[in-house]
Amino acid sequence: MLSFHPTLPIVVIVVGVLALGLCVWQLVTARGRRLAWIRRSLLVLLAVAMAFRPALPGGEVPTASIQARVFVMVDTSQSVAAEDWGTDPRLTGMQDDIVEIARSFAGADISVISFDSQASLRVPLTDDGSAVIEMVRALKPEIAQQSRGTSISIAHDLLLTELERSEAEDPSSPAIVFYLGDGEHTAEDEPQSFSDVAGHVDRGLVLGYGTEQGGRMRISSFDPAEQEQYLQDPAGGDAISRIDEGRLRGVADQLGITYLHRAPGLPIEDALGPMAALDGEADLNQTEEARLEVAWILGIPIALLLAAEGFSLARSLRTTRGILPKEAGR
Repeated sequence: MLSFHPTLPIVVIVVGVLALGLCVWQLVTARGRRLAWIRRSLLVLLAVAMAFRPALPGGEVPTASIQARVFVMVDTSQSVAAEDWGTDPRLTGMQDDIVEIARSFAGADISVISFDSQASLRVPLTDDGSAVIEMVRALKPEIAQQSRGTSISIAHDLLLTELERSEAEDPSSPAIVFYLGDGEHTAEDEPQSFSDVAGHVDRGLVLGYGTEQGGRMRISSFDPAEQEQYLQDPAGGDAISRIDEGRLRGVADQLGITYLHRAPGLPIEDALGPMAALDGEADLNQTEEARLEVAWILGIPIALLLAAEGFSLARSLRTTRGILPKEAGR
């Protein structure tokens, strides 16, 4: 069932009613332009609906009062598609663990950084756990054709920037870093050390995914037909991705935090609970609904209606320019 969480609801309602009233009045009086005003009425209704942030239920997150800055770094390179998380891709395990991190640190400010051949700030620091969960569930491996090799430290600069910026704004809150990856380093240059970041990190975990036997990787592609195929090794046969725990332990040592290998069926809550309890209390028995926002879907018809308005305006301007010279010559 849809739920709504409007921003500035009174303003939205007042502006929406006034705008819709104007459209209806013009619809009645401007008989020659009814189609245009029907279009504008729909535009107002869709904009108001979008402002009310419709959402579907997305599970539950606990209520809490944890004061911390939590930074989640997650590998999204092609290798996280390796099917050695049981029979599922590694990314499935990463997504489940990040959801548990969001639950355990509910109320804290959480940021998500993804890294493959480049680093991206997916979620700036926010205390909206449902936004983190929504984004993480939508994560996909990097498109294989776009990959230029992955460095396990490519997110170093972005992480350091975010840590320093947030520390300047909120120096009293501890910084907790979670690094989720398989340790595969395919870039030509050696990875940059995280040692200079360690001074800004209070605690955290490096979480490793994958097995020594490794797994095949379905191709991440824009082409649905290719998505059913497995990535091929240039030497022949299916390419196999294996965890590199040595590099992951190195990242943990540089950051001054603990390394933990992850596998299906191993709960992570036992490691997260004591860590979160140092900064507040998360009551997992008292929860609030997490929301999967679908307001973006309304942006599609809004964009189409705005395009129609632009086309109509351009046509009106051309007509006006054609009439004005004739009137001027009378």
